[in-house]
Amino acid sequence: VGADTEDIFGDDFYDKLDGVCTALDNVEARLYVDQRVLFYRLPMLESGTLGTKGNTQVVIPNITENYGATRDPPEKSIPVCTLKNFPNQIQHTLQWARDYFEGEFKQSGEDVNSYLSDPDYAEGLQQNSKYEAVVAIRKTLVDERPVSFEDCVVWARLKFETLFNNQIRQLLHNFPEDQVTSSGTKFWSGSKRCPKPVVFDLEDKCEDAQMRNHFDFIVAAANLRAHMFGIKGRTDEEYFVEVLQSVIVPDFAPQEGVKIAANEAEAKESENNTAGGMDESEVDQILSSLPKPGELAGFKLNPIEFDKDLDDHMLFVTACSNLRALNYSIPTEDTHRSRAIAGRIIPAIATTTALVTGLICLELYKIIGTPQKELTIEAYKNGFVNLAIPFMTLSEPTAPATTKAVVKGKEWDWTAWDSLDMNMGDITLQEFIAHFETEYNLDVSMISHGVSILFSFFANKKKLAERMKMKMSEVVENVTKKELPSNQLFLVFELIANDLETDEEVELPYVKFRFR
Repeated sequence: VGADTEDIFGDDFYDKLDGVCTALDNVEARLYVDQRVLFYRLPMLESGTLGTKGNTQVVIPNITENYGATRDPPEKSIPVCTLKNFPNQIQHTLQWARDYFEGEFKQSGEDVNSYLSDPDYAEGLQQNSKYEAVVAIRKTLVDERPVSFEDCVVWARLKFETLFNNQIRQLLHNFPEDQVTSSGTKFWSGSKRCPKPVVFDLEDKCEDAQMRNHFDFIVAAANLRAHMFGIKGRTDEEYFVEVLQSVIVPDFAPQEGVKIAANEAEAKESENNTAGGMDESEVDQILSSLPKPGELAGFKLNPIEFDKDLDDHMLFVTACSNLRALNYSIPTEDTHRSRAIAGRIIPAIATTTALVTGLICLELYKIIGTPQKELTIEAYKNGFVNLAIPFMTLSEPTAPATTKAVVKGKEWDWTAWDSLDMNMGDITLQEFIAHFETEYNLDVSMISHGVSILFSFFANKKKLAERMKMKMSEVVENVTKKELPSNQLFLVFELIANDLETDEEVELPYVKFRFR
């Protein structure tokens, strides 16, 4: 169930449901189902577990708030300078490896495809990231573009040298091992671990995880690179040994004047300076040196989305993370443990699941049972448990937040459960606007459907005149350039409208328009 399968799980599917009981494993899916139950005004039983912790939430139309009404605070992120230069835990190196995977195998491919397919690609780039984006495209499309798998292996070997040797030596050039701060303390102390370069050795095996990180990195990186460019990969060790023997690795020479942020404040300052000091003519020069999209007609890269369940992806992330960990003397982890950390996997406990299921069933009886009196919000309970403490509490759900609106001189406190329901068939746009004028005494100035504006007072008068005579479903299809699925019964419209008497804007819920 999701936005991609609404042609299967559409209006006709939800029309037959009396309620929803979820067993989902991520917030995004929960928020999607929450929007569905809000729209169809269905009760929902939501629950989740995290190791010994568990929670249940009961969502009842017009009585309780919906799931998405409140959000957990965002997780604390790892500071950028810690990830880039001063990691001290395996979690830091895994996050760095994941970010590197995202940039090297996904973002770079998407950027190249956007450049090749969009003639106005450069105009759409944000000013502070324009230079980096075009340089990355030139690297991927021109400087480092492989034509054979051997090129991919050479690329992987040079990347190894850059990431785990040269960058570390540059860092030590900027901040030598015996460096002291202005206050007289050692720079490399506390959470800052002094790094050491990793020297490439195909036979090397780390002590902690017993993994051949050097070899694994080359194999995984070369194959991912090959997949991105549509080149057939291979994994036989003899081939890699043979190719790697002939790779010429340039000698490292430290660069002077390279600024490396020592803390978060310096990292932000450096970011601002980069954005401000970009030379537009340099960007234009790089863009003009790129091959024109017409010269590469039909050429397209395959961006790779990271998936922790794919062994090839995890082999790269684990090897990359472990090599980074070896740089900073952090204990390494094997693929299985790295998968758990990278995917934030906490093993499920049957006892917690059983308890949460029991609590959900108690609420289910209240929803599907036949009480002798109408149940109020006090009858329902949300549950919170932690078996490790042990702790368990039940609390009343929160009532939905209200928004005040004045319609036809009367106050209306509406909630997220409310909508303006229209069941008049597939009327024209003109009839739709007239309905709000006569029924609600409102002057409609804008109508939108998703991100598309269907009607606005400032739109082209000729276009508006044409749309006025069209049915609402036809207007939607005409503007969005998409055909409505045969099983779709409703359309959702957002309105901006003013009271005809006071001329004040009236805040309204969405319009739930049944056109079939």
